[in-house]
Amino acid sequence: MTEPLVYCEAVSKVYRTGGLPWRRQTVQAVAEVSLTVLPGETLGVVGESGSGKSTLLRLMLRLVRPSGGRVLFEGDDLATLPAAAMRARRRRMQAVFQDPTSSFNPRQSIGTALSAPLEVHGIGDRRARRRKVVEALDRVGLNASFAERFPHQLSGGQRQRAAIARAIILEPALVLADEPTSALDVSVQAQILNLFKETKRDLGLTYVFVSHNLGVIRYVSDRVAVMYRGRVVELGSAEEVFVRPRHEYTRALLAAVPEADLAGRRAAAPVEAAVAAR
Repeated sequence: MTEPLVYCEAVSKVYRTGGLPWRRQTVQAVAEVSLTVLPGETLGVVGESGSGKSTLLRLMLRLVRPSGGRVLFEGDDLATLPAAAMRARRRRMQAVFQDPTSSFNPRQSIGTALSAPLEVHGIGDRRARRRKVVEALDRVGLNASFAERFPHQLSGGQRQRAAIARAIILEPALVLADEPTSALDVSVQAQILNLFKETKRDLGLTYVFVSHNLGVIRYVSDRVAVMYRGRVVELGSAEEVFVRPRHEYTRALLAAVPEADLAGRRAAAPVEAAVAAR
């Protein structure tokens, strides 16, 4: 049996709000979530805004620490790893975030931004890093001239391609994508989704893909986790979740999609239609 790349075991995250003691409140962002991410698959995480899906992704990245439970990556509990070991793990997991504009320092060229992770991890000399930058750009459909450009000189789709190039340049095992197409128009979304699928196929990557868009999740995912109020209420193959949803919340989500077939044969979101038309 294949060992999971990521294992979330009853992981929870509670935030406390309010500065004064009598105004403090607790918010349960993630509540006892248990799931696995298998090597080579794309796990889609879907739910409404505030359902906890982005917090779950941040827990997997150890950008935040769990209030309870644990997250294992390649068998190691991320919360207990010392700094040096965690730094090595960072090379194995990378992220692509929602807004490609804020993902880059506006004063850095794209080439400098892409070479920075290589420098941090001590990979190659200057010439070797330059070669890897050009190779990564080519992988995402951008030519070598883009290394000299600055973020404001790129379109939104080109910036997101550059963000994907930065994520894959370290040859990670896992890429976690948080709403990576929501800031893009529909036609560009289709191109970026196909790029995710191509890099997965060509590089053997594993993805965790967070989105509120059911069409996006259905198109990219092998398995789907449906989140509601911090909990995973349904988990299964994309076919099972979209064709034979078991939980009433999943059925409600599908019913809210324009022109969705209630029998589950098709979740017709605009981006999926654009992808199908390619």
